[in-house]
Amino acid sequence: MIIDISLIYYIYLCSYIHKSVQRLPYGDNFKAFVGTSILLSFCAAPVFLKNTKTGHDLFSQEKPQAIVDSERELRKGYMDSKK
Repeated sequence: MIIDISLIYYIYLCSYIHKSVQRLPYGDNFKAFVGTSILLSFCAAPVFLKNTKTGHDLFSQEKPQAIVDSERELRKGYMDSKK
């Protein structure tokens, strides 16, 4: 059985977070909140730290800036021709 290296890092990270949260001097509910918040922030990090331009990633709903600029120029040209 081949174990992926990312799985090993994930297990290490989870055990490190578990040990760190258990050292907090607060109740179990607070520890669960802190641990959950840390894990959710790690899951959301790739979404907010992406290096792609607006509209260029796979699931983007925004238009790329080049298309927005060209539409603006077309509208401007159309409005100028109507005058």
